[in-house]
Parts: sequence; C-alpha cells; structure tokens
Amino acid sequence: MLYWVFKRALTESSLVTARHGGYGKKASGMSYEPPKPLEWNYCPICGNRLIVAHDGEKDRPHCPGCRRFYYRNPVPAACCFVRRGEDELLFTQRAVEPCRGQWSLPGGFVEVGETTEEAALRELYEETGLRGLQIRLLGLNTKASPISGAILVVAYVVDAFEGELRPDTDAMDAQFFKRHERPPLAFSVHRDLLALYDQIER
Repeated sequence: MLYWVFKRALTESSLVTARHGGYGKKASGMSYEPPKPLEWNYCPICGNRLIVAHDGEKDRPHCPGCRRFYYRNPVPAACCFVRRGEDELLFTQRAVEPCRGQWSLPGGFVEVGETTEEAALRELYEETGLRGLQIRLLGLNTKASPISGAILVVAYVVDAFEGELRPDTDAMDAQFFKRHERPPLAFSVHRDLLALYDQIER
C-alpha cells in the first residue's frame, strides 16, 4: 500500500506556469498545489516515530524496532521517444496534476518487480494504446524535485510500434508532432532528454 501512495505522491514537480494553447483539449481551471515534500518521520512498518542514527556513512532516519534505515533516493521513472517517419515524435497531454493540460513524453514511474524498459513499454501502452516493438536506450537524466528530493528518468527510443493511437489513463490526448510543431514540454527533465535526442538522432 505504501508503494502506491509514493507512486502518486512522488512526482517530478518542475511546473511550467505558461499554458500552451492550440493543442488538444482544454485543461481544468482549478489551481494545483503540490503536496508537501516527503520527510521520514514515522516508520511505515510499525508506525513508531523514527530516530536519527548513523548508518556507517551519515546520520539518517532509523527505526530501532524494525532495524531499518530510511533514505531519500531519486525516484526511478522511464519515458519513450516514439518515432514515426523521419521527423515525428509522440507527445501526450497530461490529464492529471502536476501540469494538467500540458504536454510531456509518454512515461511514468517504475514499479517494483519491473525493469526500466518494461516500465517504459507499459506506460506507453497505458497512455497511448501503442505497443513498442523495437526499443533502445537513449540516455538518462536526473533532476531535483521539491516533492521527492530527486527523480531519475531513463529514456528509450521506440523505432517500431503497433496498435491504434488512443489516449488513456493519465493522458487526455496523444499526437505525433513534426519538429517545428512540437509543443512545449512541462517537465525540465523531459526537455533535457529531448535536447539529447535531437543531438544524437539528428
């Protein structure tokens, strides 16, 4: 249960204030306030208040009863660069906060028990209905996040796919764009990876 709380709460929150008009459906006018940054105060196993103890490297939150230290590690995520033809990439319009109504790469958080490649393909299918057939590693990027501390995103290029494009789950729209038509991306980590893609794949 704790994992699912983190999956929804630990999101990369480099919010873009400017809304991009003219693409897809209109976003909600409701204001969004990100959750408070994650802090380890209580043990999620036994519920006791944590103490500060040394783990051999530095002082960290610790539960003596469960004999467990707690860390603020980067949250792993994966995303896809889905190519169509020579110049088109797939982007999704977010249906959930943060950055509802803005555009991003298909992707999401890595679940326990799956590889980053499996996570990228799963998120691609969940958000767009497309199944990646040929996938290769592009690179990775990490950014600080006031919510999770940091996020680590592994990016893959999808050279071949099958299926019918249909937005679903946390995407309200999904479209292929030519390079000169690309919408602004909501997350700085996606913007950095897009710059890497353009540098390597041109």
